[in-house]
Amino acid sequence: MKKKNLFALAFMLMAAVTLSFTSCSKDDDDDNGIGEDPLPEGLIGNWISEGENVAPLLAAFDIVKITAEFKEDGSYHVESFDSEDVMTVFSGVYTMEESAVSDIWNITLVQSAPTSVTSQGIFQIIETENGREMKYEVVQTEPSLGFSPPTAEGGFGSTGDGALGENNVQYYVEITE
Repeated sequence: MKKKNLFALAFMLMAAVTLSFTSCSKDDDDDNGIGEDPLPEGLIGNWISEGENVAPLLAAFDIVKITAEFKEDGSYHVESFDSEDVMTVFSGVYTMEESAVSDIWNITLVQSAPTSVTSQGIFQIIETENGREMKYEVVQTEPSLGFSPPTAEGGFGSTGDGALGENNVQYYVEITE
């Protein structure tokens, strides 16, 4: 039973990870709730997480790769692959908002497939000489898994008030074509 609960938790956290890429269009007008600054590009684009970038919690359940597309219209499409290349597709909508902590954004994901769940968390876009990277941490909040979502104030590793440590932190690299 304990293994089943752990698998359910990992699945929900993975779903939360895939669902946490919600944003507003970068062409939204000034009434965006964060002052006069335009919304940043944020999550919009195509992302991949594989190898050591996959959150340890997900890797423990044989997840080896995740690709994510976050569209300007606030929708997302995520594909998760296990070591046998079995794919699971997640889709829904997302919203993001600036937090009080510099460079860390809040995100809410409302997943519609394969099941309806809501996830909340944080992300950070990092500009590198090789392109954009993203640090990402979300957890399913509806239905609740019993863990509070990470907060910008608590930083990365703050899911469940730090109970999971860095095990729920995912790293993505932007795919540019």
